[in-house]
Amino acid sequence: MKQFIKQYKKILIILTFPYVYMLFVLIAPTQQAVVAPGGTVSVAENIEIDGIEILDNFNTVYVYSYSPLTPFQSWVLVNDDTMQVYPMTERQKDLSMQDEYLQGQVSKKVSFNIALIKAYEIASNENAEISINYHYEGLYVYYRPSRMKDMQIGDQIVAVDGHIYSDYTHQEFMTLAMGNNVEFTIQRIENEEVHYYTVNYHHLSGEETLLFYGCYVIDDASPNYSFPGLNSLIGGPSGGLLQTLDIYASLVNINISDLKIAGTGTIEIDGNVGRIGGITQKMYTAIYNNVDVFFIPASHYLEIPDIDYPFEIVQIDTIEQAVNWLNEQFN
Repeated sequence: MKQFIKQYKKILIILTFPYVYMLFVLIAPTQQAVVAPGGTVSVAENIEIDGIEILDNFNTVYVYSYSPLTPFQSWVLVNDDTMQVYPMTERQKDLSMQDEYLQGQVSKKVSFNIALIKAYEIASNENAEISINYHYEGLYVYYRPSRMKDMQIGDQIVAVDGHIYSDYTHQEFMTLAMGNNVEFTIQRIENEEVHYYTVNYHHLSGEETLLFYGCYVIDDASPNYSFPGLNSLIGGPSGGLLQTLDIYASLVNINISDLKIAGTGTIEIDGNVGRIGGITQKMYTAIYNNVDVFFIPASHYLEIPDIDYPFEIVQIDTIEQAVNWLNEQFN
């Protein structure tokens, strides 16, 4: 055997090249990522309100995201118009799979809370028995460099350089937190107990900045509510608009017949509807799921793909505009 290997060594080496190449193509990671069409989820599956039947007409839209791609995956997907293949961002390269999961859960929790707040506030203008009280409680950490081992995604920042959140508006407190050299006081729940930690942050040149979400705590609401959807694996903030619309329409009992309404857009505490990612893939998802009406942030309208879509597109900038559309159509 040794003599055989020695005799045909060069040939054997040459013959291994194709196998090594194929192995590289199939399993080696690249710096590419993909967003693909996903599915729809009825808002009614995620929210419960005492004495209120949640309408099942409204649906959030999710997409699939994956990174890093292999060379073979990138080659297969790049020519598919329904897919978005793009270079991974520096933040994506820095995040673990656990980090990405936690990000989705943080943004989903914030989205549910703000959706409920805005829907109750608007509905209370039509029914005085509907009420909600809430307060601002600092920031949730959404992104931090992975080198910061003492800060976790989902940590709640309650003070910056000794300045407590309660003395500031959200925007003012956010500005403090975005400093290049700051000391954070962090609140973290561990084993059902609240613990506080001090974390010093120094921004490194070329490093991605920290990202946060505002923490709004609901003190009481009438009627009472619960969010069973918080336990799902699907995360992200882009369902906020449709969650708000469904809660509002259910509270005031709008009759929407059998229309399937979907869409995408974050919801802000001031009522503005924010931009999202994967608009093309969400449009294809709506087509595949037989949607009748599709809401999008107006700023995305010129970005939608030039395709035939069998549904009405409603572009809005604020939740109030979306609510007005519902009332004009169905009241």
